[in-house]
Amino acid sequence: AYNATNLLDISFSTMGNAYQSGSVTTGNTSVPTFVLPVTNADVSIGWNLKISPNSGEAIGSGLLLTRGYAQLGLANFAIDYTTDKVYADVMWGGKSTNMAVYSFTEQTDLKIGLNGLALTMNQTLGNLKLTGQAVDTFASVLGVDDLFKGVMSGLNFGTITIDIKTALRKPISDNPLTAASMVPETSTYVMMAMGLAGIAVLRRSKRAA
Repeated sequence: AYNATNLLDISFSTMGNAYQSGSVTTGNTSVPTFVLPVTNADVSIGWNLKISPNSGEAIGSGLLLTRGYAQLGLANFAIDYTTDKVYADVMWGGKSTNMAVYSFTEQTDLKIGLNGLALTMNQTLGNLKLTGQAVDTFASVLGVDDLFKGVMSGLNFGTITIDIKTALRKPISDNPLTAASMVPETSTYVMMAMGLAGIAVLRRSKRAA
């Protein structure tokens, strides 16, 4: 997926409380890894005291996809274990809509414990693939040719590693990211481009004079 997005000139950066933690090497490719702090974990305790996860959230975390002047933000992530989907607010052009962005088909055995109010949880969700709605939105907003939509649907976007130790946590902002504050409207870039073009024309006029 990283090689494919590079070929399409799509770059990734972080927003809000998310940050790049390093990279992993796959083949000859160095792939960046990102941390999206968990802000909420919902679990159920059964009659046999077995703890099972229902959902988890990373509110205030975001990834910004950029291709030329086009930008698309993914923010305020939520994992739904009943549908095996990762949801996010997808933002572009000053608009925002919540949708299932990824599906996952691989899960490691869940390691989870509760000691008083301190929760520990560790699990890896793998084989992340874009949903059909996400592919259509990405292609439309970022200007990707329809030819690549089928390719995007089959790409493996890696894994999510969930590692929660609430007893050791530092305070994290859980203010939701919004389209208005985090992703500039497309018209802003159009105006910037027109302004730069105007400056170029002015310089040429002065030189001709």
